[in-house]
Amino acid sequence: MAEVLTPDICVIGGGPAGIALATKAARSAVPVILIEKSRMGGANLAYGSIPSKALIAAAGHYEVLRHGPAFGVTGAPLQVNFGKVSEHIRSVADAVAPHVSSERLAALGVRVIAAPARFLDRRTVIAGEFTINARRFVLATGAVPAVPEIPGLAGIDYMTAESAFDITRKPSHLLVLGANAHALEIAQAYTRLGVDTTVIDGAPALPDDDPELAEVVLERLRAEGIRVRDRVALSGIARRRGGIRVTIAEGEGEAEVQVDGSHLLVAAGRSPNVADLGLDAAGVAFDRDGVVVDRHLRTTNRRVYAIGDVVAGPSAVNRGDYQAGRVLRAVLFRLPARDRSTDVPVVTFTDPGLARVGLGAADALKRDSKVRILRFPFIENDRAQAERMPSGFIKVVTSRRGRLLGAAIVGHDAGEQIALWSFAIANRLGIESMLSFVPPYPARAEISRRVAETFYGPGLTPGWYRRIIEFLRKFG
Repeated sequence: MAEVLTPDICVIGGGPAGIALATKAARSAVPVILIEKSRMGGANLAYGSIPSKALIAAAGHYEVLRHGPAFGVTGAPLQVNFGKVSEHIRSVADAVAPHVSSERLAALGVRVIAAPARFLDRRTVIAGEFTINARRFVLATGAVPAVPEIPGLAGIDYMTAESAFDITRKPSHLLVLGANAHALEIAQAYTRLGVDTTVIDGAPALPDDDPELAEVVLERLRAEGIRVRDRVALSGIARRRGGIRVTIAEGEGEAEVQVDGSHLLVAAGRSPNVADLGLDAAGVAFDRDGVVVDRHLRTTNRRVYAIGDVVAGPSAVNRGDYQAGRVLRAVLFRLPARDRSTDVPVVTFTDPGLARVGLGAADALKRDSKVRILRFPFIENDRAQAERMPSGFIKVVTSRRGRLLGAAIVGHDAGEQIALWSFAIANRLGIESMLSFVPPYPARAEISRRVAETFYGPGLTPGWYRRIIEFLRKFG
């Protein structure tokens, strides 16, 4: 007979979002169970952010050495050993794995069940030999690589994100199907390691980002030799001797063009992982974008919440962690778990990087045509010049009175620089807050202060601000 468990919270999915919620609950002395049928850490550890950033780090080291002569530093001819690169990626994942292990969670007070989970009804989950009747369930099953329906694709061997980091021999020509952020990160990394690379997508490259900033990234990728063929019609994929052939048309009425490669990586996004969970039996609605939730992250079953990549939105570990905190707040204190995911920064780890938080300029202008758009270029930053990385700029959106609405950065270390703006927007600060801190010198942090200064100036200073100054000039 199955053992019946009655925890306060049952989390389904041992990826970053599920682990975050289970850990936070355990630290609050709340009985919590986490169910994971596969490897703890989920896609993030197996084929997501951890291995991709390890690959990017390897490519970054090669790129720094390659540009050594510009700084007066030279050395022996550079070589890339793909077997060693693969070992580096695996070693990084192995080093991170103990942080998200079942043993560590158990030590924190989380009971981990290694088995597939399936809803029996709206109140009950079956996992292995256990029946769980929890007060609240949280779906955190993440997403899996999406495979588009393209004629011929099913008949060839191709890689997905799950196998993209297992390459131990140099491909002669890598075809990347997809021009989203993750696809371009991998394409640039392999290009920097000496692989001829072509990116193909029917949609625009970096479709979720501000086109003005995205173009800076795309210009660099093209300059490094990556052929980015976006907005094309893909008519078929076929085997050819020694590799793969992709047939595309680059415009309506244009003749078809054949692109040949040795390897194909399908990186066309991700699909929510909802198979075999019994969501129909649980009364939990879902669609192609993921589990349907309200603004409080509650599903159509009031006992069930959903967080992370199984919910529609940007695929990001920090988003899942943020949502875990919001849901736990709702479960423990009966307070609204209103999801403000726009407060969560999203980063593309290309070089130059691309980061954003809050409202973008286009969305802000739709709400209020009188918002202020501020810009400041990296080329005027002394640290950027010293490191010969002056490409990029920051773009900040404020209300007429200076309330921060959003920020986006394209340039080296964009992901690190966006943290300051994330803090300011999450705490509902104004542009004047960026004038109140003293950055180190020389540092890229100066860019944040300098862009804030552009809110004021001839013809730009708000009328109320000018009137105070004028009054004090006369009577102060």
